[in-house]
Amino acid sequence: LQFVLTAHQGDFPRAVLAAADVEDSFWMTVKAFNLAEKYQIPVIMMTDHYLATVYSTVSGFDLSKIKIERGELFDAHKGNTEEYLRHKVTDSGVSPRAFPGLSNALVVTDADEHDEAGHLTESAEIRQAQMDKRLLKMAGLAIEISPPRQYGPPEAEVTFIGWGSTYGAIREAVDILNRYRPVFNMLHFSELWPFPADAVVDAINKKRVIAVENNATGQLARLLRAETGRAVDDIILRYDGRPVVPSFIIDKFRKEAV
Repeated sequence: LQFVLTAHQGDFPRAVLAAADVEDSFWMTVKAFNLAEKYQIPVIMMTDHYLATVYSTVSGFDLSKIKIERGELFDAHKGNTEEYLRHKVTDSGVSPRAFPGLSNALVVTDADEHDEAGHLTESAEIRQAQMDKRLLKMAGLAIEISPPRQYGPPEAEVTFIGWGSTYGAIREAVDILNRYRPVFNMLHFSELWPFPADAVVDAINKKRVIAVENNATGQLARLLRAETGRAVDDIILRYDGRPVVPSFIIDKFRKEAV
């Protein structure tokens, strides 16, 4: 997670998604393609060995619900007579695309940095303008990111947070623990970047927060603190090459987090 959030040469916007289960993988792939086209950015969809090999029964996918979003397009055949600028500076940061061969526009993208027309430039002013344009995309992209899923009583005293394929295990652990005392709930992240900080702060306010992660360093916990200033109260990590399961969460909670 930390790698895909920060790996780049120079800053550029990106979206980071991590499917929770098999059904989520299907619909999240649709969203990933739409975000990539709409904002013209890389979208990284994370998965793991558990999710890749698990067996699951799901309802049939209703393909009529799929909406393909191409984003801002330029088409000279529709009366658009202005010069086509592949990297035009816009208020949204998104430059209209022209599909090669489908209009009279000449598509050019050249060099480490380019001007609005796509030609090589070493101008410091143009470089900064193009960087500012790209980063403008983050404002619109942040609106597209769904808040983490909540499960369990909203008034719970203890909130487990997790991401990716830990979803099912945490949810089942919440159900089991709530049989004895209904004070547990879950906050699960499938859409991690841009980080939905405002929604998270509201959801964990006055809660005891325990991160459950399938890694050795608590990467979501670090991201939470970096983006909200809130540190988790406890952390349950599994990094022995096995997936997180409900019994593991419950045992660790009772031994280490009580």
